[in-house]
Amino acid sequence: MTAIYLTEPQSYLEADLRDFAIVYNDRIQSRHSIDTTQQIIAFEGCTLGRSAIAAIYRYRIRLSFIRDNGHITAQITPQETPFYTVLQQERNSDRNFRIAFIHSLLRGRWYNATKVLQSLGYSGIRECLEQQLEVLPGLNSWLALQTWQVQVFQRYQKALGSVLVSVKDFEPTLELAYALLSGELYVLLLSSGCCAEVGTLHLHCQNHLPLPCDLMEPFRPVVEAWVFEKAPKFSDRGGLSQSHRATFVQNWESLMATQIFHAYAGQVSLRSALAWQVEEYVRAITETLEYRPFLLKS
Repeated sequence: MTAIYLTEPQSYLEADLRDFAIVYNDRIQSRHSIDTTQQIIAFEGCTLGRSAIAAIYRYRIRLSFIRDNGHITAQITPQETPFYTVLQQERNSDRNFRIAFIHSLLRGRWYNATKVLQSLGYSGIRECLEQQLEVLPGLNSWLALQTWQVQVFQRYQKALGSVLVSVKDFEPTLELAYALLSGELYVLLLSSGCCAEVGTLHLHCQNHLPLPCDLMEPFRPVVEAWVFEKAPKFSDRGGLSQSHRATFVQNWESLMATQIFHAYAGQVSLRSALAWQVEEYVRAITETLEYRPFLLKS
């Protein structure tokens, strides 16, 4: 996927017939093919010219204005109704599909979280998460699953607090990373014909659309581990500073290109793993198959 990031305050985006151009101090800093651009992310203090806005509408490219803390202040998204919208709604009305899908998402999320705690040297994983995962298959209502999710999240936060100096210091950078992760999934879902507004685990979300928020659950621990490791390189007390935006984006793109082991796809980049999970979601709704979540290698 090709994304354009506007990071430098006072920089702006223009377009001609073929390319977008990032301009700073009246000089073109870089050019990007319109044909291969799938989303544009503009940080606070960056703007877009009329030619760029016209190209975004003409080619139906997602545009997000984002703050350093990850809060999305405005978006332009394609307005057409995706192909699978009605089918997604039908599947969500099927209780068996709904519960099974939520089980898969939560199993992936919290199984992968045990691997993050393991990598951080936390010794109480069995009591913190593994015992809770054993309870999960017996929960058969949306309310019970939501309650379980909240309780497990609280345990996870407490465990993180015992191995990190201050979890709160990482929150702004985590929110920014989650916003970029959600954006990656949004573009993949749209290109696959899925409606990002039809979620199952998340019916309404702040700062994200429901379906990307669903599918990103098993990937959150991967992003969290990355932030815990990399945040000191581009943040001040966990929050991104303007001078480090470009460094953050470079590191993010490196993360997306990182090779990981996917249980079903084999050795792939993290971005390809996201694409595989979107395809898996399409298979689940079109062929009524059980959704298989992304799981980190044991």
